[in-house]
Amino acid sequence: MAPSRFMELAEREWARARRYGSGAALLVVEIDRYARLVERHGRAAAEAMRTALARDIAPTLRAADAMTEHGEGQLAVFLAHADALGSLDVAERIRERAELLEIAPRGETLRVSIGVAHLRAAHLHLQALVEDAGDAVAAARQAGGNCVRAAPVEVSRFPAPGPRRDDQRAPKR
Repeated sequence: MAPSRFMELAEREWARARRYGSGAALLVVEIDRYARLVERHGRAAAEAMRTALARDIAPTLRAADAMTEHGEGQLAVFLAHADALGSLDVAERIRERAELLEIAPRGETLRVSIGVAHLRAAHLHLQALVEDAGDAVAAARQAGGNCVRAAPVEVSRFPAPGPRRDDQRAPKR
């Protein structure tokens, strides 16, 4: 998908998720040691690897999701209607699929680092979500690569199990 069309779709889905509280996430998928790949094999070969990675990831995404190139050696994946755990699951599946791809020259394994940012109340603009995903992929890179890292997630407050204090019913025996 063209970057401009991706941003258009992401803006629309981001606004919908904020309005209805349906959840959304942005993944930044970065090929590990991309600069070294370019140096060793040339820019055309490195870009071919990114294209092959995108082609392999695409069938795993839902119709409401979107993917585009994002920076050098990166892909951005917008997940509509996604919760935090589901987003991490998708990211881990992408990471595992990348390792299975036989696209790296000389039998090298392609590895990726993935940053996940789930929509939070603090994301007043889509750019804030993009920045959080960028920070998360930087954390994955600093951890040595070939892993998934998430930006901070807001924990929803669930009621404690059992009867509520204002519950007047007698406990069942």
